[in-house]
Amino acid sequence: MKKNGKKVTIVISLFLIIIVFICYYIFNIYETIIETEPKNLFADSRSVVNISISDVNALGFKVPFRKIFGSFEITEGKDLVDIIKENDKNGSLSLRAKNRTGKVVIYVKSKYSFLPSLVEINIYPNTA
Repeated sequence: MKKNGKKVTIVISLFLIIIVFICYYIFNIYETIIETEPKNLFADSRSVVNISISDVNALGFKVPFRKIFGSFEITEGKDLVDIIKENDKNGSLSLRAKNRTGKVVIYVKSKYSFLPSLVEINIYPNTA
């Protein structure tokens, strides 16, 4: 009877350790990453940049079963780009460059970040 009790205690302890590990290391958001693809634009009215926010767990992977909410505020160079698509629920923004060069500054704030992040996108002249 004592051997079965020890086995049950060990199994329950291992199960609780695994549950705690999963909760704290897999399902918790440890960092938000802002991805900009491509890094620069060209002043040709066709260049498009996609900015997205993704969440990362303690193991460095995307957090499963969680959505990240974000907001975008263009503070400088608003007249240099057109907003193609802004989705705050998925944390993504798509911009298209106009025919002017300059620098666009965007503040990105997510629900899980402490301070807003700054994204700078340079618009270069379209030279061949």
